[in-house]
Amino acid sequence: MKIYKIRLELELDEESEYYTVTSPDVPGLVTAGRNPVEVQANVQEAIEGLFLAWKEVGQEPPPALRRPQSSQRQRSFLTDGLVMA
Repeated sequence: MKIYKIRLELELDEESEYYTVTSPDVPGLVTAGRNPVEVQANVQEAIEGLFLAWKEVGQEPPPALRRPQSSQRQRSFLTDGLVMA
């Protein structure tokens, strides 16, 4: 498994209590979640989908997703609106 570190921006919709998630490091990444666990799972799923789409059209992933930060398993956590993996 490759591990990448990307910045995420979370914006809370107070009416629905969902966070909309985007990333300045991964153009096109848009997902949502109700809590940190759901956000993290949905980000993972969205990135997997983006990798498939990029491969299909022959496009390179953005620089933040080209080189793994570490091949060792790391714990992920949410802090100050950022998810680090």
